[in-house]
Amino acid sequence: MDCVELFDPAPEASFGQDLYPAVIYGPPRGGGQGGGSLHVLSLGCGGAITVFFDDPIIADGPGPDFIVFENAFGDPDEGTFTEPARVSVSLDGVDWREFPCQLDGQGSWPPLGCAGVMPVESNPENGVDPTDPDVAGGDAFDLAQVGLAAARYVRLTDAAYEYDVDAPFCGASGGFDLDAVAIVHSQ
Repeated sequence: MDCVELFDPAPEASFGQDLYPAVIYGPPRGGGQGGGSLHVLSLGCGGAITVFFDDPIIADGPGPDFIVFENAFGDPDEGTFTEPARVSVSLDGVDWREFPCQLDGQGSWPPLGCAGVMPVESNPENGVDPTDPDVAGGDAFDLAQVGLAAARYVRLTDAAYEYDVDAPFCGASGGFDLDAVAIVHSQ
């Protein structure tokens, strides 16, 4: 990503802000199924961030086109510690398309179509390619699903309260925690 267009954290969010914006640039620093990365920027419950790609930009190709990395952890077959976010994309910053994110307010697993669900395997220290959706972990998205051929903007909006109305993990490090965004297909 080339820059942050907007960072609108929830009032209680503070984790990672001492390293902002550098903390979200570069590759993800996943901890695998056993633990989420602490190299993240917390949005807080209801917070949002919009990032911009200038060169290259995300392009629609076969399968997933970009991957969002949070710090979810746990066994994907049984459910992970999840702080989901809604994902929207735009080519021009005006016409936005939101990926369908299925949330029921009861914390039901898995919240399909959301970011912040799957553990992150990719880390510069383990050689796992962050642009390979088959091994990188994180949550992959396909522009074809929302009818776009390309995107320059990715907006992530924390959905903690929509996922679980009790939202027990709000606070300084609560809500969606952005680690990185990787482009799989570019132009």
